[in-house]
Amino acid sequence: MEFKNGFEFLMAIKNGKIKSPAAMAQTIPMRIIDVQPGHIKYAVTPDERHLNLQGLIHGGFCATVLDTATGGAVHTTVENGVSFATLDLNVKMIRPLQKYKTYIAIGDVINTGRNILTSEARIVDESDKVYAFGSATLMITNRS
Repeated sequence: MEFKNGFEFLMAIKNGKIKSPAAMAQTIPMRIIDVQPGHIKYAVTPDERHLNLQGLIHGGFCATVLDTATGGAVHTTVENGVSFATLDLNVKMIRPLQKYKTYIAIGDVINTGRNILTSEARIVDESDKVYAFGSATLMITNRS
């Protein structure tokens, strides 16, 4: 299946037309629930695989979710064949996530330059209470 841009590609994943090629989806259970140009939402549910030694959800779980949401938001704005990589990810965790509770990760584009892209994301609960937030700087690595 050929796509014109990242938005079409992510919509196809959301609508179940194709399976996500991201192997990370096996480790961090995330499901796209909304895609718009410059914006994406994932449902994410941590489980016992994501616990640290103290029995809490590991901070790396939040970082990975925020990296995915910031990258997903950017992905909605690029043409097919454009790839990018995270240069910087700034993460702030406000309160601990609970295992088996579903959260929403929301990513939004801040700016899309020719080579540098910026975005932000947050992890919220059903009441829109923020559990973690972050921002990312990404760089275009290839245009084919």
